[in-house]
Amino acid sequence: MNNSLKKIAFIVRGNLKDPDKFRANISRYFQNEFDVYLKFTRRRGHAIQIVEELMEQGLDYLVGVGGDGTFSEVVNGYMLAPPEARKRTVLAAYPRGSGNDFSRSAGKVQSMEHLYELIKKGETTPLDLVEARYHENGEQKVRYYDNSFDIGLGGLVCQFMNKSGKTWGSNFTYFYNILRSFLFFKRIPVELTSDELNFKGNILLIALNNGRYFGSGLGIAPDAKLDDGKVNVVIARKITIAQFLFFMPKLKNAKHIRISELFYHEISQCTITSTHKNCPIEMDGEVIGTVPIQIEVKKHAARIIKITT
Repeated sequence: MNNSLKKIAFIVRGNLKDPDKFRANISRYFQNEFDVYLKFTRRRGHAIQIVEELMEQGLDYLVGVGGDGTFSEVVNGYMLAPPEARKRTVLAAYPRGSGNDFSRSAGKVQSMEHLYELIKKGETTPLDLVEARYHENGEQKVRYYDNSFDIGLGGLVCQFMNKSGKTWGSNFTYFYNILRSFLFFKRIPVELTSDELNFKGNILLIALNNGRYFGSGLGIAPDAKLDDGKVNVVIARKITIAQFLFFMPKLKNAKHIRISELFYHEISQCTITSTHKNCPIEMDGEVIGTVPIQIEVKKHAARIIKITT
């Protein structure tokens, strides 16, 4: 490695299509001007371990290549590094997965050439990350999310997705599993407490989003911003399949849905509890542990490449 060159690491999901072409494109655009680290993941959670180790090298750019789950793991590995190491490193999401919901809010890298041009341009923008403290298998866990978090229906959808193939494509598979979840899910009692909002009642779903989208292009949180120190809270107390289908165009375009059983708010931290034993929780496309769970926004915890066309 040439110590005079800036360092860039690509963390790539292991099942990426046509990896040889991807390697060739990295060599074409980056090999002569950067010290390049290229790592492919082999299992769930592997990207966290890879990034934690690579951050010790003093990275200038860290690129997550894959879907929302891959970039979320990259973020969590990044957050394990000391603050001084994180200040040096700029993050980027190169969407090559199924959902790619984070990139719908942050902007989409179109190609390797586009990524190269953005990095050479040098513009960055702050990114909030959200810390979640919860329990899993009897142990307290800390995890960060960059895009989406929800309790209820979305967690069940995620469970179904993890057991489903994607023969018919990611969008159709998500849609099918959403409808399937409507049929099986029973509303659960939850309590959310914070300085800005207190809620107690039975819900279909509570989402606390940093980005506007989840579920492969559903704009659940129209007011969410990636850098304002808040998460957009969406509480759906009771929605039918018919209502969901009727409001689908608005969801796809991240527009507000004005019905009495759904409302929006913004908070910077909260605690969520439930008396229900089975309380599905989804975070950036992954099913995680159980309530109680504490959420706190870490404003401007990272910097990301500013996406321009």
